[in-house]
Amino acid sequence: MPQSQPVAADDARIEKKMRTSTPRERAENEYRRALGLVNQGRIQEAAAVLRAALGEDHGHLGARLALFGLLVEQQRLEEAQALLQEALARDPLQPQLASRLARLQLERGDSRGAAETLGKAAGAAANDAEFRAFHAAVLQRLTLHKDAVTEYQAALRLAPQAGVWWMGLGISLEADGRGAEAREAFQRARSSGALSAELDRFVEQKLRQLQ
Repeated sequence: MPQSQPVAADDARIEKKMRTSTPRERAENEYRRALGLVNQGRIQEAAAVLRAALGEDHGHLGARLALFGLLVEQQRLEEAQALLQEALARDPLQPQLASRLARLQLERGDSRGAAETLGKAAGAAANDAEFRAFHAAVLQRLTLHKDAVTEYQAALRLAPQAGVWWMGLGISLEADGRGAEAREAFQRARSSGALSAELDRFVEQKLRQLQ
């Protein structure tokens, strides 16, 4: 019996720790446990644990993105989309979530929805070159070329060696009737040295057309 007291004391400490932990801490613990389950291939259990984590703290970004990834892998696209839409409805200024949702919307053929999702988060992504270039590409797909030019130019101010973005800028400038500026953008795309052979041929053809 002499050991009963320390055991009881340990149990009390554990119980106290559980009572005093915050929802954020409990969510983080569940998130880490879920990652371990994923590594073991126990995907359904991991998904349930991630949902529990979000039940503790709906703002836990890691848990939401991990669950989103599992749902997409399982082709449960409606659930995956709803998972991110729920978070963005509470707080649209989350560029990471908005980008993931917009990509899924594009894959599902909803270009306009993707543009709306990105537009709502744009205020929090002013210095995110990848976000702004992606937004530009979506706007270009919708033939909103003036807006696409603005976003490409912003992205290129942040990352001036991105040849594909110079090419995208050239395409929208040409579509907007700004041939001289388009030619300059295509030249910058080629001189970046960052284009694939196929894209380089495309840009070369564009430059011949704009002579």
